[in-house]
Amino acid sequence: MTMLRYCLILCSTLPFFVAHEAAAQPVADTVEVTVEGAVKAPGVKSLATGARLAEAAIAATPSDDAYVLGAALTRASARAEQIRLKAGLLFDLNMMQRDADQRLSARAAALEEALTGMPVTGRVRQALEPRLMQIRPSENPVAAADDSLWYPSRPSSVRIVGAVVQSCEFPHDATADVTRYIRHCASDETADKNVVYIIQPDGQIQIAGIALWNRSDVMPVAPGGMVYVPLAERSISRISPEFNAQFAEFLATQLLPHARVAP
Repeated sequence: MTMLRYCLILCSTLPFFVAHEAAAQPVADTVEVTVEGAVKAPGVKSLATGARLAEAAIAATPSDDAYVLGAALTRASARAEQIRLKAGLLFDLNMMQRDADQRLSARAAALEEALTGMPVTGRVRQALEPRLMQIRPSENPVAAADDSLWYPSRPSSVRIVGAVVQSCEFPHDATADVTRYIRHCASDETADKNVVYIIQPDGQIQIAGIALWNRSDVMPVAPGGMVYVPLAERSISRISPEFNAQFAEFLATQLLPHARVAP
């Protein structure tokens, strides 16, 4: 199974590498960074080679309704790894659908449908508050060709996905612990009863204990955050023990929508 999974992933990513090599160009004097979303001057920003990303962000000027915590940097160089990650997850879900446990098979089919509709974004975890980037060089990377910055508008809800009867969305509550959200979103028989994954809008992933024996301290979810209710480890360990962590990792690459732009 491991060799078959490797071959599937390799075959799905080979066209990307071929196209990438064919498109390779000599080093230019400028790089172009696209900035979109809740900004006052969206569009392509031409920067000198070696310039920092903050220059593009400041030139675009995030608007008052920009949700900087959920802003995203996407890079072409990050797409290959995410293509492999998605291909591996789809393979694992396909194997789960062949399992004798019909409940696991049905949940895997639902997750496969949801995952298939998620784009490979190339998102790279990066704080994108322009002025802070300026004063903290270590958090202000050099711009690369075809970088894109995305500033969503501020969301007002939290989503619950994964091993639940139906995905849920609740108004954000600044005082709520993650357990308050999942309490009102029914999980199904395939759910892990001990932990959930919190995907914060900046792409950070946290694991929260939710059982009596491992209950975490209060763990809030920021507006626009997502809670992934994982599959029970005992059900999937023989197929892919890393599935839940990898699924949460892929969820963290997704972008928040902007009110004036279709998601």
